[in-house]
Amino acid sequence: MAVPSSPPQLLHARKLSDNQVELSWQPPLEANSKILYYIVRVWNLSSEFVANVTVMSVVVSVDGPGQYNASVSSWTHLGDGGMLIYITFSTSESAPSDPPQNVSYTVLSPTTVKLNWSPPTQPNGVIQYYTIYYSDNITISTQQVLGSVQWAVLTGLRAGQEYRVWLSSSTSLGDGGVSSTPLNFTTLEDGQSPHTGGAGQQLCTAFPSTFTLRPPPKKITLKQQYRLIHPYNTHIHAQQLCERGQLSLSCKL
Repeated sequence: MAVPSSPPQLLHARKLSDNQVELSWQPPLEANSKILYYIVRVWNLSSEFVANVTVMSVVVSVDGPGQYNASVSSWTHLGDGGMLIYITFSTSESAPSDPPQNVSYTVLSPTTVKLNWSPPTQPNGVIQYYTIYYSDNITISTQQVLGSVQWAVLTGLRAGQEYRVWLSSSTSLGDGGVSSTPLNFTTLEDGQSPHTGGAGQQLCTAFPSTFTLRPPPKKITLKQQYRLIHPYNTHIHAQQLCERGQLSLSCKL
């Protein structure tokens, strides 16, 4: 057993509201032993928060908008080795630093497509709305969705048309000039079934437009004729017709 020889990694602060911040991080590269817990410390000139947690994220209540400091250290049985990661963050609202994440689409019909996405990892405030941009390479259309919603349906599209779509997210101070990587999709032709895709993915299943029928089986007719002698010299002519399992009998006296 030994103490960690490197600090936790990728400490990040995400503002949830004016009075709450979520801190998250990753384990140290060189823990040298089992990590028992993390000590999280958040402070400014007037307050301090300290927590002992076994997970790699924690929600911290702060005084309000302003500048704060945060540190995280990882502890084994022998201590933390004096290794900690430190950041400074602000809870004052600003524009997002990155765009919406994990944008994907589902083609529902020749004229409708459903979009899904995740919030930006650094919103720097409360997301007020998302803006969807989509283009057929001739015109650009937009659609806005409330910040609490992470999906939308585009309607009125043209069948068999290729489109490009991208998104931005906005706080009260704007979108920060960042948007998601454009994603291409093609609406359905008539007769195609719905499909789903994401970045670098294009799936499509279509019903066949041409097909070949096998010729029907040949008709087979079996005929047998019989001549019978009636006891009273009356002739009976019987014809048995076997066609697809049906029997027809005609008699002549």
